[in-house]
Amino acid sequence: MNMQRQAGAALMVALIILLMVTLIGMSALKSGLFHERMAFNAQAEELTFQAAETAINSVLGEARTRGALLTDIYNGGGTPTDHCITNSGGLEDGQCEADQTLDARSSIQAAASSVFEVKRPLFDTDASSFMDYQFATEGAGGFVQGAAMPFANRNYQAWRKVGPSSGQFSDDSGLLDYGNGGGPQDGGEEG
Repeated sequence: MNMQRQAGAALMVALIILLMVTLIGMSALKSGLFHERMAFNAQAEELTFQAAETAINSVLGEARTRGALLTDIYNGGGTPTDHCITNSGGLEDGQCEADQTLDARSSIQAAASSVFEVKRPLFDTDASSFMDYQFATEGAGGFVQGAAMPFANRNYQAWRKVGPSSGQFSDDSGLLDYGNGGGPQDGGEEG
């Protein structure tokens, strides 16, 4: 009779240990799924941030070499000039359509909205033939509407262009990019 009680006690101890191992395993699985979701959310947030930055950099890249883009933004008179950045065509005029995406998986859109802010004489004289044109571009990055992903980013970049007082820019005129509206006099760096 004593042997039967010991066999029953060993079975109970084994079942309790098995239950504890199962609970620890389920807790680890739940924690792993939570961490995976956090990593996915961080990755999605970073993708939209980078898409917004890509939109801004596309406008600045074009502004460095294409005077017509600057003239269009300047002639907008404070009305935003919209651009869509696509994987196949690069910087395209207008707002993004549903099928215009930045990535090869067709899941992320990048758009830019640029505006002319102010024109000032470059050398504090009334007869200055060169002006300091100040612009701002807001980049937007997000997932396409069908993806049902709530992640989106908007980034702002102020930048300057030195050009003729006529407001007609050539393709070889220089662009000064000071970021956030600061310049060398404000402690910013010339880019």
